[in-house]
Amino acid sequence: MNLLKEAKIPVPRGFVCKTVQEATDAAKKIGGNDLVIKAQVLAGGRGKGHFDSGLKGGVKVVHSANEIPDLASKMLGYKLFSKQTGPQGRICDSVFVVERKYVRREYYFAILLDRSTQGPVLVGSQFGGMDIETVAAENPDAIHKLSVDVDKGLDVEDAKTLAQNIGFSGDAIDDVFYFS
Repeated sequence: MNLLKEAKIPVPRGFVCKTVQEATDAAKKIGGNDLVIKAQVLAGGRGKGHFDSGLKGGVKVVHSANEIPDLASKMLGYKLFSKQTGPQGRICDSVFVVERKYVRREYYFAILLDRSTQGPVLVGSQFGGMDIETVAAENPDAIHKLSVDVDKGLDVEDAKTLAQNIGFSGDAIDDVFYFS
């Protein structure tokens, strides 16, 4: 998110926290009661995962800042188990407390390393949210990819085509990849 902020792209206010007290303080700094707390574990499927503390879900919408201490205490220091962690799970050493934004639509977008080309590939879908793996399995045509030649860089026209393919139109196409 810091990279996005540096590029002048608006992002919700949020803080990475390593203790319950830091999470509580972050909620106060953000203000209000519309918050989200997310386990910071390197694995997909966090929202559908579960902790060995008994807490179900690694992404929680919070309707009162008073909920943050209890949720943080059930995430921090505990193992999160999801489809991608395997049966060993992964320890949650930090949480992200962030203001909740109301979105009209969710998209999926990632920049990944393509082993076959040894370069980046942009991956996007108009079906965003927590379960992109299911989208890929059930509707592979909904996943759009764009390989980036590391010697040439990102081609603007190709990027705009990717934006169109994942459902953007009009002025939003330029906004997606921050073109002007």
